[in-house]
Amino acid sequence: MDKFFNNIWYARFNIFSLLLLPFTLIYFIIITFRIYLYRFRFFKVNKFNVPVVIIGNISLGGSGKTPFCIWLVNYLESKNIRVGLVSSGYKGSSRQPIIVDDKSSPLVVGDEAVLLFEKTNAKIVSCGNRVEATKLLLDTFDVNVIIHDDGIQHYSLDRDYEIILVDNDKLFGNGFLLPSGPLRELKSRITRANISILTNLQSNTVYAARSVNKGIQNIVTKEIKNFDEFRNKKIHLVAGIASIDNITSILDNYMIDYIAHKYDDHYQFSGNEFDSLSDNPIFLTSKDYVKLHALDNKNIWILLHEVIPNNLLIEKINQDLASILKYEN
Repeated sequence: MDKFFNNIWYARFNIFSLLLLPFTLIYFIIITFRIYLYRFRFFKVNKFNVPVVIIGNISLGGSGKTPFCIWLVNYLESKNIRVGLVSSGYKGSSRQPIIVDDKSSPLVVGDEAVLLFEKTNAKIVSCGNRVEATKLLLDTFDVNVIIHDDGIQHYSLDRDYEIILVDNDKLFGNGFLLPSGPLRELKSRITRANISILTNLQSNTVYAARSVNKGIQNIVTKEIKNFDEFRNKKIHLVAGIASIDNITSILDNYMIDYIAHKYDDHYQFSGNEFDSLSDNPIFLTSKDYVKLHALDNKNIWILLHEVIPNNLLIEKINQDLASILKYEN
């Protein structure tokens, strides 16, 4: 189903998009009405006593939100800012706010929450109800800021700063709202954010963050290798993420012969998916591996991925957040 809609949304023209336009009109009316109900306070907007920073996008699919969230948390912590973080708990089973710790299961709190815990020192709560999650954070921990990963459309949250990410490889697709296109809101929405960032882009002239894969690490031996050591070798790429384009372009660049095993985003791996694979190396993303820590397979290598903002973006973030969070720029 994901592949079907991606073929529609990112094609220059598709008859299915036209057929879906009546539903898009209904969706537009609903979201517009909802936004105005929040804007004019017919629905409650919750204000908290610490600054709230929202990171998100306006389209479905991956745009690098979680990797950017990891960078921002670690950057702020380097400024001695105590960070609280709310993850949506998407595909997790819990419907109540849960504090994420080293015993948390991705099946309960979601894979992104566990990944954020492993990659940062933030105090993390996982829950789809972001208001209740924020309350639990503030009742439990002494933090200077709360960051929401993927929270742009949660208008019940008052926010002090908004960051919208746009995947430079896909941009806005065909430009239509759901379900004719991939957009959750109109493209003009990015003009109301404090900053919009192009991801998967290396540039010095716009706010951008490039994706960097720093090699691969074996899950058993912990050995780290660079991609060049797999040149002209055959590997399996196993991924349950929104898009593998960034990964496959790296593999192509290093002339690594890969067989792609693409699962739905946030797919709940059991471990059995690897039983039928050959003895060739298996590449896996960090987000997928948090669900597979019990595996003891020396053929599995984890892709070491992070995002690196350009200097223009770092200066902008510093300038804006230093004044909000009261740290020295």
